[in-house]
Amino acid sequence: MGNFDGWGAWAAAPLLLVPALISLVIVIPALFDCASDKRAGQLRVTTCVYAAIAALPLLWLMVRRFFM
Repeated sequence: MGNFDGWGAWAAAPLLLVPALISLVIVIPALFDCASDKRAGQLRVTTCVYAAIAALPLLWLMVRRFFM
């Protein structure tokens, strides 16, 4: 978004915010599920893998924000 000035950055913001919000909605309950499964001693690896896959948009936004 650094290339856009003024209203261009505001217009491009949904391109980043929508995937990030959807990712948060999926990742937060999945992480709670992983934590409760681990406490119960019945950790399902697939839930943790799906949470990691759902977190990829957030990770990409953080990499773009802080390292590029």
